[in-house]
Amino acid sequence: MNQLLDMAMALIISPRQALMEITNEEKLKEGFFIWIFVVLLMALSLFQQGPGLVMQFLLMVLFMGAALLVHSAVIDYISGFWGGMGTARGITAGFMAASLPMAFSVFFTFLAEAGLGALSGIGSFAIWIWSFYLDVTAIGQNYRFRPGKSFLIALTPYILIVIFFIALMALGVAAAVEGIANMQDMQSLESMITQM
Repeated sequence: MNQLLDMAMALIISPRQALMEITNEEKLKEGFFIWIFVVLLMALSLFQQGPGLVMQFLLMVLFMGAALLVHSAVIDYISGFWGGMGTARGITAGFMAASLPMAFSVFFTFLAEAGLGALSGIGSFAIWIWSFYLDVTAIGQNYRFRPGKSFLIALTPYILIVIFFIALMALGVAAAVEGIANMQDMQSLESMITQM
């Protein structure tokens, strides 16, 4: 337990050194304990009437765990494509440990409930920036990339998601235009038939 607290403190005080140790030594167990603690705190802070706290916690573990694994796999593939020398186990451990700032989002959830929405929004944005910085640092330490390359690789999944949704919208618009064109052809065909 002491080692886990030391690691959490190191992530706050000297994140580069802590993430280098976590990713290079593939500390999945320690990263998992930090991650599961963060998920538990988030489940407690977001608890509402409904399926119950245990069910909400299990659903959060399921969905956040799936997102974590997909994110790790995408980053590992992209980093390997760009010559990274790290491992999937290392980046997964790094991303789990990098979720530590999300534990502080509990305070901002309570501020939002207290009617301090603006302060909650600023705090949530700061936590998101801190978490993204830790993700970039984990990528750099695991794959031995410089900060600029790590930053670009960290942005790549988000860019791919935006491109995917733009392509999906373009396909939807094209299908709608095609449908309207076919509908006009059908109307002209119907008018020709009725004239006969």
